[in-house]
Amino acid sequence: MQKRIPILILSFTTVFVMTQAISQNRQRDQRDRSGRGGNPIHQALDVNRDGVLNADEINNATHALLGLDVNNDGKLSSIELSRENRNRLSGQNRGRESGTNQKGDRRNQQEIPRGIRMPTPAFQTQVPDRAFDHILGRPTDSSVTVSISVYQDHDFYIEYGPAAGRYTEKTSIDPILAGETREIDLTPLPANARCFYRIHHRALNTNHFIPSEEYSFHTQRSPGNPFTFTVQADSHLDFGIIPKKYEQTLANALADKTDFHIELGDTFMVDKYSNFRQAEPQYLAQRYYFSRLCHSAPLFFVLGNHDGEFGYRDDGSSDNMSVWSANMRKKYFPNPSPNHFYTGNEMPHKEVGHLENYYAWTWGDALFITLDPFWYSTNRRGGQWSKTLGDQQYKWLHKTLASSPAKFKFIFLHYLVGGLNNETRGAKSIAHLYEWGGQNVEGENQWNSQRPGWDSPIHQLLKRHGVNVVFHGHDHLYAKEELDGVIYQAVPQPGHRRFGNTRSALDYGYTDGVILSSSGHLKVSVSEDRCTIDYIYSFLPDEEKNGHLNGEIAHSYTLDTPEP
Repeated sequence: MQKRIPILILSFTTVFVMTQAISQNRQRDQRDRSGRGGNPIHQALDVNRDGVLNADEINNATHALLGLDVNNDGKLSSIELSRENRNRLSGQNRGRESGTNQKGDRRNQQEIPRGIRMPTPAFQTQVPDRAFDHILGRPTDSSVTVSISVYQDHDFYIEYGPAAGRYTEKTSIDPILAGETREIDLTPLPANARCFYRIHHRALNTNHFIPSEEYSFHTQRSPGNPFTFTVQADSHLDFGIIPKKYEQTLANALADKTDFHIELGDTFMVDKYSNFRQAEPQYLAQRYYFSRLCHSAPLFFVLGNHDGEFGYRDDGSSDNMSVWSANMRKKYFPNPSPNHFYTGNEMPHKEVGHLENYYAWTWGDALFITLDPFWYSTNRRGGQWSKTLGDQQYKWLHKTLASSPAKFKFIFLHYLVGGLNNETRGAKSIAHLYEWGGQNVEGENQWNSQRPGWDSPIHQLLKRHGVNVVFHGHDHLYAKEELDGVIYQAVPQPGHRRFGNTRSALDYGYTDGVILSSSGHLKVSVSEDRCTIDYIYSFLPDEEKNGHLNGEIAHSYTLDTPEP
């Protein structure tokens, strides 16, 4: 009979682990430094594998121990504490797969140990204290939303206008208390124009307002007007990133004079916490980081698999993980909901209101569509056909593509719908599968039986309606692939700790195209007749060596407007 240890009591093992650490340190010379052998709990906590538990690793004890819970039942069995499981955890990159299937693909769905997770790294949510921060969102042809989060009680008003230093409009004075976030719409604004603003603030019960520096943004571009936007993915405020490098990437995007910035998810790491409500520091820290850029570039957020919003976790209660995460996201990051400018999800959730989880808009000569493969996948163990956009989102996608006359069409989502397995790695290599491609792993076309009444698999929709690029994240690297004229563009991490590491590419299904390591962002320049996509590397000063410089273009390609 297996012995089981409830994870709820594992936080009390910290004292035990610290005692064990002393013994472990004495015996380090007798042990393999790879992490094999010895106390299994010590190994789970020793994230950097140096044989010593530092303060961050001890503080993160409960989170790290979850990595041994293979079946996610909230307990650790003797099997889960076995050497085989521990060696698998220490010897694998997360999500790495092996084996060969009938088609020569190294990945084999049957040989992947499901539920295996690397021990969760220490989170990096420490950011500077500030009285408030602000970001922009929901830009239209005549308005923008200013989201102000306040950490010390203050009064605010905003003045704005059509030229630098010339403010023709002013909002009313608005007291905002510490812990509150307030959305203020600036409207009416001139169409197709750069607008300027300042935020005036004062501590409560003081007399004099202090003006911020002047910021600017652009309302919707008209067709024929060139513009730039930027994209990042998987910012992951954990052990694998360098916060200063993340800030450098955001500074590089700001230097690009981007009209707006798109984040492809895995931003809040909610499901990595033993109690999801402990993830609030992630939202507050990301507010700080995005405020470095999004004071002048409105933010669009796309859900990732670590952002806590899953259909299968929405059990109808008022404060489950999905509801809590959606409400936290909506509080701090203003995404669009349908109006005269945006289309998207029109069905309110009873506990959240408008989910703001998928939406589309036109800017200049381009159509932008964001997708959500999480809220409508309600059966966690239902196989790959259970991964879905859902009927409503699919029909909206079809209608949006078919009705758009835009010269360029872009899709944004964290990862493709379906995938070879629950890791959902890759893009081109899995584009033929399940809801995205219509086939199962044996190559059988199951579209009509699995999606009766639906038009065609997603990839076929994209191909038929002239989608140029699918921007996706999840795989922590830069990869440009092409299938049937559609570019599948993997977006790199903005602050990854190591440069030059693409070892996971083959395991993730990237076998051709251009493959480069993180860190950086994508700069996309759109004009009437062409679109140029640049991968901009980020380097800190002490990393600028071997000919590499911060802001260099690592790779670039151009797409021309298709012939009519």
